[in-house]
Amino acid sequence: MIAKDDWRLTGNQANYMHGELLRFGPYKPRKKGSEHDHCEFCFRRFSSAARVNFCSEGFYTEDKRWICETCYEDFKVLFDWRLES
Repeated sequence: MIAKDDWRLTGNQANYMHGELLRFGPYKPRKKGSEHDHCEFCFRRFSSAARVNFCSEGFYTEDKRWICETCYEDFKVLFDWRLES
């Protein structure tokens, strides 16, 4: 169970992440020319290049907000996420 004071919950994710339809796939930058993005919760970095301690795939929203696999597993029930099939 996730504690209410979990450091990854900044207080505003519920405003834009609740009930989102998520897809799972390889990382693709949100903006052209961007080298990386961060998990919306733990700030772990995503990169399409093979790099140590970076995610190369994960869950993302239509507008390319990325969630690492750990945070997805920890928060999927709390945020009522749906997965695209």
